Amino acid sequence: MSLKKGHPGLPLKAQRTRDAPAIEVHKLVVGIDFGTTFTGVSHVSTAGAHEKTLDDVEAINDWPGFGRDGDFAMKTPTRLAYSDDPAAQNPWGYYVRPGMKSYSWMKLLLDPTQASKFDDPGLAGSEGSGVLRKPLNKTAVDVCADYLTEVAKYAWKALTKRYTIEVLKATPIEFWLTVPAVWSDKAKHDTLRAARKSAKQAKLECHPDSQIFLIREPEAAAVAVLSDMTKGASEEQIKVGDSVMIIDCGGGTVDITTYEISSIDPKLTFKEHLVGTGGKCGSTYIDREFIKWMTEKFGSAYTDLKWELRGPASRLMKEFESYKRDFGKSDDAAMYAELPIALKDAPESAWYDELDNIVNVFPADFKEMFKPVVEKILALVESQLDDERRQAGHNTIKTAILVGGFGDSVYLYNKMRPWLLARGVKLINPKNAQSAVVRGAALSGLKNIQPTSRRSRLHYGWSCTEAFDAMRHDVRDLFVSSWDGSPQASGNMRWPLSKGDLVDESTAIQFAFRVELSSDKVNDSYLLKLYCSGENDAPYFERETGVQNMATIYLNFRGVDMSSFESRIFGGRSMRRVYCDITVSFGHRRGVLVFSCTVNGKEIGKTDVIFDGQGTADASGSCTDSSMASPSCASQ
Repeated sequence: MSLKKGHPGLPLKAQRTRDAPAIEVHKLVVGIDFGTTFTGVSHVSTAGAHEKTLDDVEAINDWPGFGRDGDFAMKTPTRLAYSDDPAAQNPWGYYVRPGMKSYSWMKLLLDPTQASKFDDPGLAGSEGSGVLRKPLNKTAVDVCADYLTEVAKYAWKALTKRYTIEVLKATPIEFWLTVPAVWSDKAKHDTLRAARKSAKQAKLECHPDSQIFLIREPEAAAVAVLSDMTKGASEEQIKVGDSVMIIDCGGGTVDITTYEISSIDPKLTFKEHLVGTGGKCGSTYIDREFIKWMTEKFGSAYTDLKWELRGPASRLMKEFESYKRDFGKSDDAAMYAELPIALKDAPESAWYDELDNIVNVFPADFKEMFKPVVEKILALVESQLDDERRQAGHNTIKTAILVGGFGDSVYLYNKMRPWLLARGVKLINPKNAQSAVVRGAALSGLKNIQPTSRRSRLHYGWSCTEAFDAMRHDVRDLFVSSWDGSPQASGNMRWPLSKGDLVDESTAIQFAFRVELSSDKVNDSYLLKLYCSGENDAPYFERETGVQNMATIYLNFRGVDMSSFESRIFGGRSMRRVYCDITVSFGHRRGVLVFSCTVNGKEIGKTDVIFDGQGTADASGSCTDSSMASPSCASQ
């Protein structure tokens, strides 16, 4: 069917060709769970007369490749190998074979500096095992975009088969991409850039009104499980006023967020009850423990192997992944894992069968590998319970829901359940816990279900200048004003949004400031830095520990009428004192912070935002067309 007939700005249902009847346009919502170890895609359409529920959200379950278990796979491995032939398709997902030089866990490369006390301490040292790597000529955004390009190409074919290409071209699509709640603002921004780049590279023929949104992983999981558990009369039913902890355990990250149920009928609404917490301590932590165990047991016989033989795409690690997933389903201590690997010069032992080239991993060994990650997750949950006791004086959390890919682990559930029961909290592991995030992302976009308010995880603010006070200020911050020669002190923090503050769709912070510009440079850009801090107590000064430069805002005054501003000559220089207002809006539906600057009540023409650690060439990025570009922004 052609889109050339009729007015190009009209939806296809208002047009008709001789070949086909008009097509009624609905909305299609696609959820994308870009995970550290596995990636999934779901979709749901508004078409149909019945009220859509979680059961209507379909997940792609026939991911291609030769290494999957069985005929169906709900997710595909987050793994990419580059072809030597530029014209050939890059092997990805299950197409990556043992022996290929592949790249895994690339998602974690988007957030290399963000750290929490709950992170896996061995994460930084994992590069040598074939993970957390990228080609020298590629950035982290490039590698993630290249992988997502292959996912997008296949998902588009699946959607075409399900809905037809004519419907896809005529239907606005909302892409809801999940991000860890623990992600830094720059990491979320870079995730969005990678998604946009992948859409361009995949050459998706999207409707011009299609858009990309971000949603936090625990929010997506909450939408899925709470929508399902607040209907009917099951014993797991959740009531208005209940506080429910979502424990989202993935491959790379763990997010803990508690929500309070505000209403169920006619629509589910909930809000963040506490500031969430989390860390990079997902199931890949167990992989690193296994690598450490292999090194301790077999030394150079293991470490001298090519990383293609022991990396994430190797037969060894694929077999280990299967045993890791099933560990805890049997109580038989005699059941152990047999992993195929030839270790040259490794002596015969209970752990190695030299004749058959088999490494034996016993239940006691698995328990030691699981132990540190389970302890990290329990510490995260404990910290959330402690936060509520400090905030409310007692615990109101009576239900916890375990979701995510690692949330399917029987062993993890069996360790957490009695621990939580001893603290008065019931643990629920819902059906399809692994797909809760990807299906919840689509349902959230379809029914516009999101928390009515969130808790800010950071302080956001600015560094300001004050008149120098020797009793208050550090002499290192002293400087002489270029306006009047008075002694001034830089680096005084102002935090208009504090950690723990409620944030809803109307939340915005404003910052009125002035800048002195040389009259001969009024057309130049002015740099204003936005700061953040994760400290519980907001720092007073910029030089204190915990203050981070989150982003630099470039304000372009070209075209602004400066004649109304005060001018003077000081030190032989002609100066103008310009008053500006910066607004940062937190409630944008895209899940982003939106920046704007006004001078004399008018928004100035260009405001660019460069994140800390990001080059100016990385600042821009749109999707398949201009309608999908978003304003200069950071992600929430």
